[in-house]
Amino acid sequence: MKYLNLCKWRCLALTLALAATASIAESTETIQSDSTQKSTLDKLWDLPVLYKNDKNPFIEEFDFTGRFQIDYFNVDSTRGNNDFLEIRRFRLGVESWLADRHLELKMTVDTALLAYHTPSIFYNRFTDFFLKYHANDALNVRVGKFEPHFGYDREFSDIQQKFFERGILDDQVFNNTGNDYVSGASVLGKIGNWGYQATAFSDSVERAFGQFNGGYSELYELSYDFSKALGAAKALWAVDYMHMENSSHSDVFNTLNNAAATYFDYQSGRFCIVGQGGYGNGTPAKGDVYAFMIMPSYYLMQDKLEAVLRCQYAIGDQSNGIALMNRQDKTIGSFTGDNYASVYFGLDYYIYGQKCKLMAGEQLDDLTGGTGKHAGFRGWTTLAGFRMYW
Repeated sequence: MKYLNLCKWRCLALTLALAATASIAESTETIQSDSTQKSTLDKLWDLPVLYKNDKNPFIEEFDFTGRFQIDYFNVDSTRGNNDFLEIRRFRLGVESWLADRHLELKMTVDTALLAYHTPSIFYNRFTDFFLKYHANDALNVRVGKFEPHFGYDREFSDIQQKFFERGILDDQVFNNTGNDYVSGASVLGKIGNWGYQATAFSDSVERAFGQFNGGYSELYELSYDFSKALGAAKALWAVDYMHMENSSHSDVFNTLNNAAATYFDYQSGRFCIVGQGGYGNGTPAKGDVYAFMIMPSYYLMQDKLEAVLRCQYAIGDQSNGIALMNRQDKTIGSFTGDNYASVYFGLDYYIYGQKCKLMAGEQLDDLTGGTGKHAGFRGWTTLAGFRMYW
C-alpha cells in the first residue's frame, strides 16, 4: 500500500510538471510564430553540418555528431534506496558521405564524465566506428563496430526511445554489460515491403574493436511493412533470431545460446502500440527465459506531448534464471528470481522532435522466486531527464 500511494503522488507530480512545461511552451508559441521558432531551431541544428555539397562526387557531406543525455533517478525498494544525477550518455563523433553518397563513414567516442557505474573519464570506448556501402535500397554492406539490432528495443538508437531504459528481454540478451556495440559485418536492405538483415560479429568487445578471441554470434532479421495495407503511418512486423558461440573470453552475449524475438510496431494518428514476445535459450547456469511486452502510447498534444505505458512480464525455467539488470536498480545490488513483472508510465515532451526532448517516468519492478540471499526485489524508480542529439 505504501508503494501504491507513493506511485500515485509521483505520477501526479510528473504529470503536472510536464503539463506545466507544455503549457509554457504553448504560450510561447502564441507569442512567437511556429514558422519563426522552427526556423530558429532548424538553423541551430544545421550548425554541426560542417560541409555539404551534393555536386562534389568525392565527398558530399561531413558532419559533427553528438548526443547529450542527463538523467536523475530515485530508487525506493525493499532492498534499499538510492538516487543520483548522471550524464547518461555524452558522445561525440563525425559522420561523412562519400562517392555520390554510396559510402558512409561514421566514428563516435563514448565518454563517461558523470556516470554512477564508472569513474569519470573522457574516452570510455568507441561505439560506432564503421564503413557502410550503399548500393541501393536492396543492398547495404556495413563493416566495423556498430550496434546489433535485436528486438524492438534495438529497432532504433537510444536517441529515439520513448522510455529511459531498454526492457527485460534486451537485458537478458545483452547482459547489460555496457558492451552493446560489436565488431563485425552486416548485409541489410529492403525489397518492396520486405526488409532483411544478416550480421556476424565477435563476442569480444572491449573499448575499441576487441581481440576477436571471444567467440562469435550470428543475427538474422526479416521484417514486413504493413503500413500501406493497413492505412497507418507505421505498421512494421519483424522477426529476429540470434545464435551465440561463446568462449572463455566472451564479454557480451555469454549467458545465452540462442535468442528469438518478434514484435509489431503500429502507429496511426496520435495512437501507437508495440507488442513483443521473446525467448532466450540459456546456458546451463541460466536456463531458458520467456519475455513479453506491450507498450501503448498516445500524443496528448500532437507531435509535442506523448504519454507512454509499458508493461513487461518474464518467466524463467530456473529459480535464479532471471537477473535484474535495470541500470538504476543495479545501484542497489544484483538480484535474481524466476518471475519478473514491470510497469512503466512516462511523459515525453518534444521540444524539437526526437532531437531535443524532456522525459519523466515512474517504473515498478517486481522480481520474485529464486533462492539465496539475493533472491527477489521490488521497487519504484522515479526518472526525469533531458535528451538531445545532433
